[in-house]
Amino acid sequence: DKWQVSPKLTLDIGLRWEFYPPAKPAFPGGFANYDPTTNNLVMAGIGGNPMNMGLKTHYNYFAPRVGLAYRLTEKTVIRAGFGTSYTPFPDNTYAYNYPVRSNNYYTNVGDGFATTLLANGQPATFQNGFPLPVPVTVPSSGIIPATGTLLSQSMFDINPNFKNPSVETWNFAVQRALPGHFTLDLAYLGLHGVDTAAQYNMNTSTTTLGGGTAGQPLAALYGKTAAVTLFWAGFSSSYNALQAKINRHFGDFNLTTAFTWGKGMDYQQGDDGVLFWFIGAHRNYARTDFDRTLNFTQSYVYALPFGKGKKMLSGGPAAWVLGNWQLSGVLTLLTGQPFSITASGSSLNTPGEIQTANQVAPVQLEHGINTGNPWFNGASFSQPTGIAFGTTGRNIMSGPGLFALNLSLFKNFKVCECANVELRAETFNLTNTAQFNNPTTTGTNQASITSSTFGYVTSTLGSGTGVNGTGGGRAVQLGVKVTF
Repeated sequence: DKWQVSPKLTLDIGLRWEFYPPAKPAFPGGFANYDPTTNNLVMAGIGGNPMNMGLKTHYNYFAPRVGLAYRLTEKTVIRAGFGTSYTPFPDNTYAYNYPVRSNNYYTNVGDGFATTLLANGQPATFQNGFPLPVPVTVPSSGIIPATGTLLSQSMFDINPNFKNPSVETWNFAVQRALPGHFTLDLAYLGLHGVDTAAQYNMNTSTTTLGGGTAGQPLAALYGKTAAVTLFWAGFSSSYNALQAKINRHFGDFNLTTAFTWGKGMDYQQGDDGVLFWFIGAHRNYARTDFDRTLNFTQSYVYALPFGKGKKMLSGGPAAWVLGNWQLSGVLTLLTGQPFSITASGSSLNTPGEIQTANQVAPVQLEHGINTGNPWFNGASFSQPTGIAFGTTGRNIMSGPGLFALNLSLFKNFKVCECANVELRAETFNLTNTAQFNNPTTTGTNQASITSSTFGYVTSTLGSGTGVNGTGGGRAVQLGVKVTF
């Protein structure tokens, strides 16, 4: 509801209810969930097992929204708001364990291109081909013990108490009209992630270092050495930012200048990723892998003053050739993304845990690129010895920033009463400025002291130029658009 409380105060109030029932397979046996309390695979919809695998159904996902706008003066408006939003089950991962996901394979006799034996021991021929996959026999109880070779296979466990993640968002902003058709916005934005989804390896020790395979909980109980990933464990996250924006939307020249100073914090790696540490899980709380402290964006649209109805060259052939051109562009400046300093985990002897390095001296940033010119001095870190975590935390350093300038030129003209043509010339990364990756050697957010390129930036961002994202060299696109 929109409530006009007074000529100066407006309230927007809303309440949303969202319902996310647990998923069910299209047919009995379409899901197979691993139960770590019994070391069994439980088939959905078979032998009295519920189709939704017994996941708890939540009916209390209420999402309130409230916003206010108060006109302090004719040129100054104060705005504030709060809202809650829920998300569905993250990713496309679910209970796709054996036998829902299983393979048939055939063995060659001898070496090279020898005869391939079928499941019944008969050789394959072009006439007979390969047989149909051998189906897995599912007991009438719908329970398959995870024994034998299944002990060395990774499993998924869908959390029976899964709660949909939600985010609480609040903001406070002051908007001021300035001379010259400019508008200034100053704002604070805060977010709190509730039950933020993270993958959790249930076969990693949460209490003791150095136990090796014997220290894995499921290995001690059942002899299972492979990972069992819980989807999902709920953690928390946060984001706080101060924002400033100057807009001009009037006439032939429009621009938006935006600056953000913010910080994101979470527990897991990446988006819906795994934890760094399971022992002392509170240590995982650090900057998000995609956090960029400073963000500046300058965009503009300028209709050139030539052509019919414009200040210059308003008539004649020159107006047709030079008129109705529009220039626009976006400049983006970002500070670097964080990364961790890791080390060999052999002395740690704890499967599933990540070892970080010891910091032995203040970090010296060199800001160099490529081998021979380090981004930072690697001598500041050393390999931990004994059964102990390193002294450094997660995402303690930042990599190279980013500069990107995109430019476009458009011309619109009428070819007849029923058709218009638009000529488009667009360039991404106009200056062909290299956009560098973090000085990492393991994934995108870990730099290992065991690497020969430790401390060095050796790659650029992926080639996601243009509409596909950031990264890559200069790209130019030419196009024609006809509307009729």
